Amino acid sequence: MLLSRREALLFTGACALAALFGCSAQGEGGESDTVVTVGASHTPHALILNGPVKQLLEAQGYGLDVVEYEDYDEPNAALAEGELDATFYQHRPFLDAWNAEHGTSFEALSAVHFEPMGVYSERLTSLADVPDGATVAIPADPANRARALLLLEQERLVTLSDDASTDAVPANIVENRRDIKLVEVSAEELPEQLSEADLVIMPGNVAMENGHSLSDALAAEPLTSLLSDVYANLLVVRVGEGETPKLQALAQTLNSQEVYDYLTTSFGDNLVPTFEPVSAEQ
Repeated sequence: MLLSRREALLFTGACALAALFGCSAQGEGGESDTVVTVGASHTPHALILNGPVKQLLEAQGYGLDVVEYEDYDEPNAALAEGELDATFYQHRPFLDAWNAEHGTSFEALSAVHFEPMGVYSERLTSLADVPDGATVAIPADPANRARALLLLEQERLVTLSDDASTDAVPANIVENRRDIKLVEVSAEELPEQLSEADLVIMPGNVAMENGHSLSDALAAEPLTSLLSDVYANLLVVRVGEGETPKLQALAQTLNSQEVYDYLTTSFGDNLVPTFEPVSAEQ
């Protein structure tokens, strides 16, 4: 029943994402025609870029400069300032929220993978053991905060109002069965909460970065195709620059068979490719 609710909430976003990927942008991009500069979080995004992607691009005559960030806002800020050609770390709801808040018009050039969000704990071994008044640490950024709330609803710890969706906020909680207390912190600070909170809900990249595996999670988002489409991690560019040869080469390489194989063999169940692979030479 909950999955049907999730799918209904996410359907519109998935359709918009599919429509966007069918469009082309026009324009010139970057300071160099042969070097592409990308902002990314370290795990798994920079690992992917500095691994198979860089080698495949070099074989096509392109250089790749990867700039790593810990803060979720810094890459998009750098993209807005023209310091980067693209970013690779965010999903559609985060991108939409950023564009709305900052008046930018960044667009997705390709979708690459989905990182399921999980519920972790150093105090509990089962969600059945969640005590009344338990503290639950969740991401503070609006998009991932809503995602965490939907995950809490999935596990029947809370019930959200009927109008709650990918912009859900704590005020949408209409039933709180265990009287849980939410603690909102920045995503990069969530691992520190494991020693403080009863439960910590972490995005997949944050969990992996700090040595946690989805197999250790007490619960996780379902691997439904609709959910993975909406929360797929995207290659994002400034509007009108997606058709530049170097960005097209990067997008095609990220969706190549070689990268697909790397994702499935290197990260296990912690992430799922969201594209149909093609040869990087095409």
